[in-house]
Amino acid sequence: MSAYARVPICATVLRVLDGGKNVARDEPGLALLRSNIHPAGGRPRRRIPAHRREGSVARVQSSRAEPTSTPKRKAEHLRINLDEDVSAKGVTTGFERYRFVPAALPEIDLDQVDTGTTLFGRRLAAPLLISCMTGGVPEAERINLTLARAAQEIGLAVGLGSGRVLLEHPEVLPTFRVRPEAPDVLLLANLGAVQLNLGVGPDQCRWVVEQLEADALVLHLNALQEALQPGGDTHFAGLLDRIAALCAVLEVPVIVKEVGWGIPPDTVVRLFEAGVAAVDVAGAGGTSWSEVERHRMDGEVRRRVAAAFAGWGIPTAEALRGARRVAPDRLIFASGGIRDGMDVAKALALGADLVGMAGPFLRAADQGPEAVHALAEELIETLRIAMFCIGASTLEELRGTPRLVSESPARLGVATEDLIFRTTGAREFIDITEAVADVAGRSGIQDGIVHIFSSHTTAAIRINEHEPLLLTDFQEMLERISPGSGHYEHDDLARRTGIGPDEPRNGHSHCQHLLLASSESVPLVGGRLALGLWQRIFLIELDDARERRITVQVVGR
Repeated sequence: MSAYARVPICATVLRVLDGGKNVARDEPGLALLRSNIHPAGGRPRRRIPAHRREGSVARVQSSRAEPTSTPKRKAEHLRINLDEDVSAKGVTTGFERYRFVPAALPEIDLDQVDTGTTLFGRRLAAPLLISCMTGGVPEAERINLTLARAAQEIGLAVGLGSGRVLLEHPEVLPTFRVRPEAPDVLLLANLGAVQLNLGVGPDQCRWVVEQLEADALVLHLNALQEALQPGGDTHFAGLLDRIAALCAVLEVPVIVKEVGWGIPPDTVVRLFEAGVAAVDVAGAGGTSWSEVERHRMDGEVRRRVAAAFAGWGIPTAEALRGARRVAPDRLIFASGGIRDGMDVAKALALGADLVGMAGPFLRAADQGPEAVHALAEELIETLRIAMFCIGASTLEELRGTPRLVSESPARLGVATEDLIFRTTGAREFIDITEAVADVAGRSGIQDGIVHIFSSHTTAAIRINEHEPLLLTDFQEMLERISPGSGHYEHDDLARRTGIGPDEPRNGHSHCQHLLLASSESVPLVGGRLALGLWQRIFLIELDDARERRITVQVVGR
């Protein structure tokens, strides 16, 4: 039981008779779902925010194909995933570009290797998630129960399929309800993030979590799938604010994941700023939901449009590295095309806290419990032996290992940005370290050199310690060596040519600059500036207040 009070609606929504045709309507709490269920079991309403009911959105919706009912769509998705080739085309996960360098003499015993971890208060035998797949149709009940029972026995996490169908058709709750069979697993409920723009609020999210007795709520991002899907929900404007509002009030952690096209670093940053507890990058290289939707389409034009996106997305390894670079201390999950235990080990070594697999477990569950157990055993044993052979006895040591190397060097890249600073006066030391680090982060380059250059002859770039008394010492030193009150030939404006009417007398500033430098270079390692513990990068103003332009160039792979 979760820590927050249960919503008094359980008895109400379970009192559904004759396949949903007769719904008891007088129980407390039913108002929560009245907006989602028509009388007499009619079709669910799709709630559109008031400011979006008119105009262009309505016209776009009217031009789209009529949506398929949610249960029917779920059944089609399940069948297609099991029977058709829906893998991404022309894009891989990127894990094949990495390999482990064996330790040969690992200096640990195999029995010392511990693959266990704790997440959201639940103990896992290995950081493995049976990722969000299905629910809402009869065949999903068998699959979900098979996976949940195996997860309980082995010690894995479980993600359920989208709970939207549960809000629209509460009678399908048994196809999702696995907690009685898996009381100790880390269980994740799931809703489409876009539903927050279509009338689903904190109360409905809380209700789904409560009914499933979940430990956290996953919001999935699937803009491309919705755009391709007949009657898809494409109202993504303003969605980040809705996510932030939900994170502020929901009593369980909120996780945001993609569905197989990856989340770029800038979006990872915005999601964590919005308050999410974890991000699952869910990159490209595995199941492609554009391919799934292509198999559902009737028109040739629409099928060709869907086929054009078969290679869409950010490879999982690339998305994972990018996310870890911008969120070094946050929870990052990796999924998307993870196929075996070596992929799991590589994902963890690249920084994942949890690794999700969907397709392989779905196909194993279709074969039966023995196949699920065999797959899980294979994954964990491969991970354990890989850790042993590189000398990593814990997951923390695996994540920090230098023994994962790129098989083939990446292309050399160059990224350049200008930074503008407004200074306040002579001998001002402005710490620009974070601004430079942000440029390096946006570049996407992992290893190389960051060059910081001032194009001014009276503004310098230097690296030193940011300690106020020491900065005062620097300022006084510059004044002693080249005082502003001294005599400088440069200040004899009568003898100079080609000068403007407002030419300053700043010979001392130029002399001070000569003692300093116009630029500094800093190594970039693993996407981070390789500065010493106390080192900071300073822009030093040597003249009067003015605007200064600093160029930052990142070169590397």
